[in-house]
Amino acid sequence: MTRALLSGSLFEVSSTDKDNVETDAGKSATVSLRAALKTTAAVVFLSGFGVTSIALATPAVKQGIASAIASRAQIDIRVGRNDSAGRIEIYGSTGSKASVRREKGQVIVRLPGNLRPDIGDLSANPPEGISAVSIRQDSRATELLMTLKDGVETHFGRADGAVFVQIDLPKPETPAARGDITVTLQELSRTNKAASAASVQVKATAIDGGIDLSFPFATPVGASVFRRGESVWVVFDQEVDLNLPASLKGGAVVTSAAYARNDGFTALRLTAPAGAVTAKVENGLWTVRVGGRPVDAGQVSEVSVARDDTTGASALAVNMAGASRVAWIRDPAIGDRMAVVTARGPVKRLMSERTTPQAALGATSHGLVIERMTPDITVDVSGDIVTVSRPNGLALSAPAQWAREDVAARTLEYKPAAFPALMDEENWSKLPTSGPMSGFLGRYNQLQQQAADEADKGIGATTGARLSLARFLVGQGLNYEAIGVLDMLARQTPASLSDAQFRGLRAMAKIMAGRYRDAKADLDSTPLINDPAADLWRGYVAVQDGHFADARQSFKSGAGALDVFPPIWRTRFAAANATAAYQMNDLAAAKDLITYAVSQGAPPLETLEAQLVQAQIFEGMGDKTRALKMYNAIARAPLGRVAMPAQLRAARLNLSLGKSKPDETLEALNGLRYRWRGDDTELELISSIGDIYLGQGRYRQALDVMKTGGKQFGSSPDAVQIQNKLSTAFRGLFLEGQADGLQPVEALGLFYDFRDLTPVGADGDDMVRRLARRLMDVDLLDQSADLLQYQIDNRLQGVAKSSVAADVAAIQLMNRQPEKALQALWKTRTSLLPKPVMAERRILEARALTELGRTDHALEVLGTDNSGEAMDIRADIFWRDKDWAKAGAILEKRLGDRWKRDGALSLEDESRLIRAGVAYSLVSDQRALSRLADRFGKFAEGAQSPEAVHVALAGMDNGPINAQDFALAASKADSFTGWVAGMKKRLRDKASQPLPGAGTQRTAANEAAKAPQA
Repeated sequence: MTRALLSGSLFEVSSTDKDNVETDAGKSATVSLRAALKTTAAVVFLSGFGVTSIALATPAVKQGIASAIASRAQIDIRVGRNDSAGRIEIYGSTGSKASVRREKGQVIVRLPGNLRPDIGDLSANPPEGISAVSIRQDSRATELLMTLKDGVETHFGRADGAVFVQIDLPKPETPAARGDITVTLQELSRTNKAASAASVQVKATAIDGGIDLSFPFATPVGASVFRRGESVWVVFDQEVDLNLPASLKGGAVVTSAAYARNDGFTALRLTAPAGAVTAKVENGLWTVRVGGRPVDAGQVSEVSVARDDTTGASALAVNMAGASRVAWIRDPAIGDRMAVVTARGPVKRLMSERTTPQAALGATSHGLVIERMTPDITVDVSGDIVTVSRPNGLALSAPAQWAREDVAARTLEYKPAAFPALMDEENWSKLPTSGPMSGFLGRYNQLQQQAADEADKGIGATTGARLSLARFLVGQGLNYEAIGVLDMLARQTPASLSDAQFRGLRAMAKIMAGRYRDAKADLDSTPLINDPAADLWRGYVAVQDGHFADARQSFKSGAGALDVFPPIWRTRFAAANATAAYQMNDLAAAKDLITYAVSQGAPPLETLEAQLVQAQIFEGMGDKTRALKMYNAIARAPLGRVAMPAQLRAARLNLSLGKSKPDETLEALNGLRYRWRGDDTELELISSIGDIYLGQGRYRQALDVMKTGGKQFGSSPDAVQIQNKLSTAFRGLFLEGQADGLQPVEALGLFYDFRDLTPVGADGDDMVRRLARRLMDVDLLDQSADLLQYQIDNRLQGVAKSSVAADVAAIQLMNRQPEKALQALWKTRTSLLPKPVMAERRILEARALTELGRTDHALEVLGTDNSGEAMDIRADIFWRDKDWAKAGAILEKRLGDRWKRDGALSLEDESRLIRAGVAYSLVSDQRALSRLADRFGKFAEGAQSPEAVHVALAGMDNGPINAQDFALAASKADSFTGWVAGMKKRLRDKASQPLPGAGTQRTAANEAAKAPQA
């Protein structure tokens, strides 16, 4: 039988509740929670949401549990089920040593030592075929006793490092007849294919920063949607097959997806480490959005949670219209159970978590999820009311506290802001003017003491005093201190992470501390999804990150909250919005927004910052004279962060208006650069200085200064823009010919100093080959070969690598290094090459062997190759072997019918003619020599060495030609010089063509680098 339990994938689905078999509810709660906390995933998850059951347990209880209950690393009991069988597997350092026997209708698992395994889940929810589970202990071992039902067969053994007990049922039961089914995702997938179920084609649509998942059901269905740690759960109250698109595997937002269906439910689990989750339903079409902006769900209602004491035992009553059923699901990432309540549309959500010692109601985007609960928790659905209870009642706070009356907060006059992310610096920073608590220290000490008293009350304490302390610190500009207080509050009271006021305050503190990326996590959290004030902060952060389109949309969504902010922040938000509009080239909107910003009555320096943006907008609109006057006026401000950018832009504008020279502007900008460091102004300075250097052709200085901006500021939008400009400049130098005016040695030094800017792909390869060609032209052959060899070793593969290796071999031959030429060829040898590349490499190998005197081997390499290059090498070989007749015949054949055309001979043909004449003379072939003279004698006068041509065609036996003249003619017949000249021309032509197998398309990154920057 296929195993029902596969590593880490266990999750259970059941519509029926579970009966508790433990009588001590507090103990079982602590034991169950303690077991869950043994996994890293559980620790991370639970620490973020606050479970009070451990805090409420007495020290004696906690000590007893710690000494008696084995950890999962010691004894880990796992249960799997399907239609016909059940399986229990026992892992761990102690569990894997267990022995198993069957005795009188029981299966007995004997565990060495006196560690007590956690059987809370197994007792409350045993697999089919087991009627009861208990434990007995003696001084030597602990025994787990499982009582079997009649007719049940078992077998047991060891597999995969675990002890297993297989339970075979006499007859398979239908899913509807069982109270519980626990299977793996893989097992359910197999069951799904075997059973008949409707199919739903899930559609995934990428949106800006997120993904939409659409579920088109044929009939109305209930659903529940929520996030749990890094997982997003979507549960429906119908069994269907979900056809998941391939894009859900390994995507940027959702990294994996798996679903299971059973007992009338379908549960989809997505792994999505970040991003808010929202849902909507229209005409049966459920849409779940992960990440990005919240989906427009229309009218959304909040789930109401109240205390219910009508039955005598305390319970929670949740009013959720359209509630349908309860699905019991085991989370494979954490290992605990949760009860998921589905509901029909429209969307109903629980914005913040509600926690009790025995159970927690998690925040949801729709529906309800009950988690971190003791085994005896029951969840019932009756109409629109969902009741969460236990046999002896839930341990709830006093009714007044349950109504969330915050006595401490009242004492501190803490009041929630009208919008969770609303800034009220003026009121938060007020100081008493009289009494013992007057002044900063008095007020700070008072708030700190009250915050400490509040924290001492434990995990369930109110948070008003600590939030008041954090507000006071923010109001005083002590933002890092406020972040510290809020982070400690999150650790002490994890439920505060579901509080919109907490999230908004921490986001503000982080933004004002310049930690924009950290602030995004709070701004994108579920409690702040629909807060217009948070939208304004999102827009402000988006401007800092250079995401101007997102900023414009966020500012638009938050416009309703702008007027309730103090003047200083109305000015800042409007100025940031104007900046975004300016960058989007919406100059009319930018002008209106900046006019609003400077009219808000903010402090003078804040107004000056807005006017600096206003001057930039005037400059963009073409009113440069007015902009220059404003820059000059703002440049006299006593605040550096305002004055420095004004001085920079004034200097740059003077240059563009012709009022200053480039050298004067450079002197001014370099002075500013060393006076002001570390922010966007320095980046703007670096970019401006680099542009002027490039305009003057001072490439090294330009690259040097721009490279500092890319290194120091990381992923800042302006730094990325400078890096793109730097890459574009480097491309212009070595790919578009701007460096052709530099001396080759100077160009080589510039390339080596900035070689990390070489783009990937075909463009980078072209750069190297072009530079290598320039070095070759001036006989810097070692440097040219080194450049191409680096390309072979680090950048190229396949055909392109073999082709460039042939270029290296040719350069090494020119450099009289035949051994290195052979190494370049042999190290890149492969049979999967185009015929032209193979032929080129064969010719070069034969020439290198010839240079080494291995002429027989060279002829073997040439084989039947009758190309012109191969014939030249054969002629060289016969010449070296003094086989003059064969050498002369081949050389004359290579000249072909060139005698029929006018014009001077090429250097190679002239060399062939001289050597052919010498060869025929040496074998006294007068007939051949006369034929050669008749055909090619007319070229002697226009030759580069006319005397040598005359001597070679005349022969030693004709006229006044002596041995000395003949020796001189032979020395002029240097085939190597002609070959080098021809090879240089071929390599020059080859450098302007794409590499074989490398493609001709430029990479998207390189095209982006070439695009003009905004």
